Amino acid sequence: MREHHNAIGLAAGLIGVLLISVTAPALAAKIKCQGIFQVMKHGLLSTPYCQDQEIARVARSYGWKVTVAQVRNDPLKKVYICQALGNDNRLKGACGAYSSRRYR
Repeated sequence: MREHHNAIGLAAGLIGVLLISVTAPALAAKIKCQGIFQVMKHGLLSTPYCQDQEIARVARSYGWKVTVAQVRNDPLKKVYICQALGNDNRLKGACGAYSSRRYR
């Protein structure tokens, strides 16, 4: 009986992981950003997701080969990019704490 409950729990867990892995990219695809701001129903909201997207976009404009996933999943990559390119005004909101220049 105990093995039956464990098998059911394992199956439920695997189904949950499968659903998350299938729906997460779909949810991310629906997020719309304007710079560091996420476009919401009632206006714009600064979100870490859009900040990471902006950091990667600006870095690529300088010729860096970097993805949004790298910026999001590697905090040191984010700090490195912000310190190297933090003087670019496009990164003001996304890199404020990490840039070599303090914005006022």
